[in-house]
Amino acid sequence: MISQNAEFIKVASFEDIPLGGTKAVKLDEKRSVALFNVEGRIYATNNQCPHMGYPLTRGTVRHGVVTCDWHGRSFDLEGGGCFMTGCEDLETFPVELRNGEVWIGLENREYKRKDKHLRLLWEGLLRSDEWTIAKAIGLLQAGGVPDNEIAQVCLRHLGRHVTTEGGPDAGTKVSSLINGIKVARKYGGEEQLIALAGAARATAGKAGQRQPIKPLPPPVTWEKIEGLCRVFSRDRMVPGIERCLLTARQNDDNNDRILRLLYECVAEDYFLGFPDNLTSMACLSQIVSEFGGGAFPSTELLTHHAARRSEALRVAVHAPQPATPTCRRANV
Repeated sequence: MISQNAEFIKVASFEDIPLGGTKAVKLDEKRSVALFNVEGRIYATNNQCPHMGYPLTRGTVRHGVVTCDWHGRSFDLEGGGCFMTGCEDLETFPVELRNGEVWIGLENREYKRKDKHLRLLWEGLLRSDEWTIAKAIGLLQAGGVPDNEIAQVCLRHLGRHVTTEGGPDAGTKVSSLINGIKVARKYGGEEQLIALAGAARATAGKAGQRQPIKPLPPPVTWEKIEGLCRVFSRDRMVPGIERCLLTARQNDDNNDRILRLLYECVAEDYFLGFPDNLTSMACLSQIVSEFGGGAFPSTELLTHHAARRSEALRVAVHAPQPATPTCRRANV
């Protein structure tokens, strides 16, 4: 148990760190400190290499420089400076010896690499690079970034992936992400990281550029949007549906209306035999339920994927029309 005193905390006894040895001390579930005994002097650094998060206690120390065993990044133990190009400096902590005990100062624990690590996650998703995704999430967790914010990056990427690369399995990927987050919340430490990384990998894939979709110019009422979406659904007009939904999304009060409308559209008789549409709508509802309508992380995912699922699919529209009357509204 780590005892605290003002800005310094006790992390070890001096005798616990042999001459030339190292010791990792866990501060909490997401962060650990590396202690190094170099010629009788104790140095304290973040135990995660700034490059890819490998434990520095497994590295090599020579002349006051620690070298990560994974990719060879080298850092000054005293100031944390990196001696390689393209590498950030290592976080270090002041050390005090008090009656044979090692205390380190945590007066400045501001997380300064959040944007960099979010970009690293995005790059990993683009390349479907499992190692990069896992390392980025581990670094974000160590910085105290909540899982909802990590999920939002994944959902924004998935939205762009679906709109530019296509594919019928977006609903499955959304479901995998949400379920993975729910599983992760039941655990801590490495188990939580494994669950989150697996959930994020489900959303990975190539993503290109696309022309931005703008809301319709006013005046546009909900009644008008609802009517147009029903017409465009029957006419297979995906861009029309997407722009209508984007316009509706400008008002958070429309979130429940949008989901109800989409359920009604996929329940039309010309969708009979295509149960995946209802499953996809359920996945979108799950996102809104998880994140809340006002904090919906990916309008692009909602509007484009919903438009794809609420239009008469290119196969479905060529199927024989059933003899039963068209159902204009369904109870959901």
